Amino acid sequence: MATSILFSAFESWVVCEHGKQGFSKDLLSDLFSNAILGNSLVAIISGLVAQVFASHFGFIAPFSLSFVLLVTMSGIICCCWTENYGNITSDTRLSVIQQGIQGIRQDPKVFCLGLIQSLFEGSMYSFVLEWTPALTPDSQVGIKNVDHDNIPHGWIFASFMVSVMLGSHVFKLLYRLTSVESLLRPVFGIAALSLTTPIVFSKNQPLVFVGFLVFEFCVGVFWPAMGVLRSKYVPESARATVMNIFRVPLNLIVISLLVQDLPLPSVFCCCVVFLSICCAVQQWLFFLSFRCSSSTDEVRGEADSDICDVIRTV
Repeated sequence: MATSILFSAFESWVVCEHGKQGFSKDLLSDLFSNAILGNSLVAIISGLVAQVFASHFGFIAPFSLSFVLLVTMSGIICCCWTENYGNITSDTRLSVIQQGIQGIRQDPKVFCLGLIQSLFEGSMYSFVLEWTPALTPDSQVGIKNVDHDNIPHGWIFASFMVSVMLGSHVFKLLYRLTSVESLLRPVFGIAALSLTTPIVFSKNQPLVFVGFLVFEFCVGVFWPAMGVLRSKYVPESARATVMNIFRVPLNLIVISLLVQDLPLPSVFCCCVVFLSICCAVQQWLFFLSFRCSSSTDEVRGEADSDICDVIRTV
C-alpha cells in the first residue's frame, strides 16, 4: 500500500506543484532525472549502511533503521510541504476512478503508458525477488547455516543503485538529442537482453551480475522517461488514479509468478517476454506520437497558409 502511494501520489504532487510555480514543462525531464539521481545516491549509501548494520547487529537491524528514517521524513513532509488536492471538483472517489478509466479508454497513448508500466515494473519487481538466488552459487542454494558473507547483499544493492544513477544521468543527456518516445524503444530491448544472462549463463555468476547491472541501468533511464511521458499524456486531474489502476495488473503479474513457484530460468523467461512486449508497445506509442505531431504540423501549416492568403489579399 505504501509503495502504491509512493509511486503515484508523489509524482502527481510534484507535477502539480511544478505547474503552480510557473516553471516550464521542459524542465520536468531535468527534475525527474535529478530526482532519480538523488534517490540513487541515497540508495547507495543506504545499501552500504545496511550491510554494516546487518553484519554487526543482524539482518533485522536495517529494518529498524529504516523505521527511523520513515518517521523523520514524514515529519519533514508534514512541516515543509504545501498540500495540493488535484481535481477538487470531483464529488466522489468513484467519479475519480471512472474519470481515470475513461481517460484510458479514450486515449490509446495513456493505455500504452499503463501497459508499459505494468509489464516493465512487473519484470522489475520479479527481478528484485529473484536476483539473490540467481547470484547465489548452486552449492549454497537451499543449504541452511551457510556463510552468507559470500553474498554481500548490501554491496550488490549499492552497485545496482550506481547503475540506476548512471542511467538517469544518461537519460538527461539523451533527452536533448531525441524524443523520449524514441529513446525508450532500444532501452526495453537492451533490458530484455540483459535478463537473458541468468537463463543462458546460469552457472556464471559474474556474467549474470553484469547483466543485472545493465538491467538496472535501463531502470535508471526508465523512471525519469516515464515521468516525462506521464506528465505529457496523462491528465493531471487523473494522474494518480490512472497510475494506480495499472498497478493492479502489475501486482497480479508478480503474485502469479510467486504463487506458481516457477524455476528461476522460467521466471526470467517471463520477464524477457514482458520486456519484449514493452518494446513493441513503445514502438506503437512512438507511432501514435509521431502521427499526432505530424497532424499538428499539418494544422499549423494550413493555418500559416490561410494567414499568408489574408496578407496577400490585404
